[in-house]
Amino acid sequence: MSATKAHFAWDSPVFFDEMDPNGTLHNSRFAVHVERALSAWNEAEGMGWQRLEDRHEDLRYAVRAFAIEFHTPVVAPGPMRVELWLDRVGTTSAVHRFRCAAPAGTPEYATGRRTIVKIGSSGAEPWSPWFRTLAERYVT
Repeated sequence: MSATKAHFAWDSPVFFDEMDPNGTLHNSRFAVHVERALSAWNEAEGMGWQRLEDRHEDLRYAVRAFAIEFHTPVVAPGPMRVELWLDRVGTTSAVHRFRCAAPAGTPEYATGRRTIVKIGSSGAEPWSPWFRTLAERYVT
């Protein structure tokens, strides 16, 4: 992860009902926590919304790929730090990197990438100037 570019960090609450029969955070729940962190990031950047039709055009996208590597299990409810970076931004797509860890930074639970494609009424569409400006600050 680059120390020269900004990233977004958010503490996502892990709840008891997300734990699997082995007493660890179920693997499928990591994607939910990453999505929640992305929503918090959008809100922090002034792009929150209350009604679907009020979403900024760049928040209309489809997830093309989600890859995750697990390092250490989450063994109890409580906060999990989710850190986000923009890895690449193309004409119509973008790749986020993420890291899930304890709030203090260790242990590291999981790392991964998430690829999105901006969509509109005619299919894939280019990112707006707002997203391009965001990318200038966050692309590693």
